[in-house]
Amino acid sequence: MRCEDITEKLPDYLAGAVDEATRTSLEQHLEGCPACLQEVEGLAATWSALGNLPAPPADSRAMRGRFMASIERERFAQNTPRRASWWSNPLVSACAATLVLAIGVMLGRATERAPAAAPEVTALHQELRDLRQMVTLSLMQQQSASERLRGVSFSSSVDGSGNEIVTALLETLKHDSNVNVRLASVDALKRFAERDVVRRAAVDALDTQTSPLVQMALIDFVVETQDRNAVAALRKLSSDASNETVRSRAAWGVQHLGVQS
Repeated sequence: MRCEDITEKLPDYLAGAVDEATRTSLEQHLEGCPACLQEVEGLAATWSALGNLPAPPADSRAMRGRFMASIERERFAQNTPRRASWWSNPLVSACAATLVLAIGVMLGRATERAPAAAPEVTALHQELRDLRQMVTLSLMQQQSASERLRGVSFSSSVDGSGNEIVTALLETLKHDSNVNVRLASVDALKRFAERDVVRRAAVDALDTQTSPLVQMALIDFVVETQDRNAVAALRKLSSDASNETVRSRAAWGVQHLGVQS
């Protein structure tokens, strides 16, 4: 398990909602990674404090109302110039991300107490998904590369991501100035590899990306998806790429797509 995977799995891990294999893999990583261990220990104290708070009966209707009001305010703000100044504030985005994690943990506990099919719980899950999406999109618009990278990683927590998340990831792949952020976007887009627009964008990016790391990731992507539309771009890279490793990898990609180079 990689460091970026820790961030994705952390809420479920702290809530005790991961399977045994994931838990073992995560804990093995923590044994050899002091930075991740420090982050987990810090957040674990917060989750523990949350768990000790008294839990009054939830007013599901009121909670839904507050969630929907927040969502509608953000949707309205998207059409006004003030959106950039509010959501582009890194502190606001960080607080929002922490709020989403906390709500997810508490919602998980509420789900354990309530019937799985309860309409209130189902509605809250949908509202949490919408809030996660807003936080993800906000982080991906930050000026800080580390915040944008966090947003790309956070996108994996949005179940059944819609077109907005996919579009944002594709724009990140095409235009982000930071190589690490673009590289992470390739990995995040693998969730949507069945979409034609994603596969076409990966092929197009083979012609436009200049970073050897991103080029290599894209080659692996089109090979994994068995996209023969990428053959022409791979052949071009195998002869024109400035990096010898990229040229070799592109030739390998042509062979693995079942086409003679």
